[in-house]
Amino acid sequence: MMSLLARFIAANQRLSKTAEDRLPARFKRHIQTLYKYKAAELVNRRPGQVVLDIGGGKECPFLPYLDAPHAHLIIALDLSEEELRRNRQLEGKIVADAASHGFPVRDGSADLVLSRSVVEHIRDNGAFFANCARVLRPGGFMIHAFPGKYAPFALINKLLPNRLARRLVANLHPEWREEDNYGFLAFYDRCYFSAVRDLLDSNGFENLRFDFLYYQSIYFNFFFPLYLLMLAYDLIASVLGVRNLASGIVVTAERSWINRVAPRPSELSSPEVATAPVVRDRDSNGAAADPIFGRHRPAKPPPARLHAK
Repeated sequence: MMSLLARFIAANQRLSKTAEDRLPARFKRHIQTLYKYKAAELVNRRPGQVVLDIGGGKECPFLPYLDAPHAHLIIALDLSEEELRRNRQLEGKIVADAASHGFPVRDGSADLVLSRSVVEHIRDNGAFFANCARVLRPGGFMIHAFPGKYAPFALINKLLPNRLARRLVANLHPEWREEDNYGFLAFYDRCYFSAVRDLLDSNGFENLRFDFLYYQSIYFNFFFPLYLLMLAYDLIASVLGVRNLASGIVVTAERSWINRVAPRPSELSSPEVATAPVVRDRDSNGAAADPIFGRHRPAKPPPARLHAK
């Protein structure tokens, strides 16, 4: 039975791929590919930058595209210590909730804040973007790539129980199993153009740049008629330019030189700020790794430093 279903899905995917090959390259751009190049472009602008990779997890996708990776201090921050331990590309790792009021990164200490496929998994994006604004120095940049709340696949994902959604993706898209990065609980809190624009404006960001992607029918390529129906929807939304219906958004913004960010709630009540745990590997002598620079602290640290509170 499963073999029959697998053959049925494979046949429909081949038909969908034939139709996809006829689409304009710009229309079917992948959000992850667009993000990698844009993130690398920001990092490559000048050496010695402090880069905070939110949701850094097990890999740093833009790292291969950097001109001089070791010329920057790149810190991976993730809620999962297990995922961070699998990341062998970076030494600096911090376990923390990016939307926490006790965000363990000093204000104004980062040049760049980056994330991909993170924003949709955060319950309170108001707190998340406020934290991004606080940790960025004036004139610093951030870039985030995330799916749109009103894309058909996102609406379905939000309606279904997470366990069922994960099982469906695994069965309908077996080619994604190896990636092991699907099916995480998503909230899509204000994950659409007008809401994100308002959040950025209220947190003192300027020079906003949005890239909108509309091709999401690939999620439905397991059944060719459904793929064609979704493709028609995607093309209409793209031609009409309905930005709140975009299936993917990549936003770049600059931190204003004028401080319009509200103080941390903890600063209003107490000088104490919560400290998040830090991933600590151990060297051959059993000594704990440095909490910011990882296993070995550089002999000559970069000009700007990022400190955990």
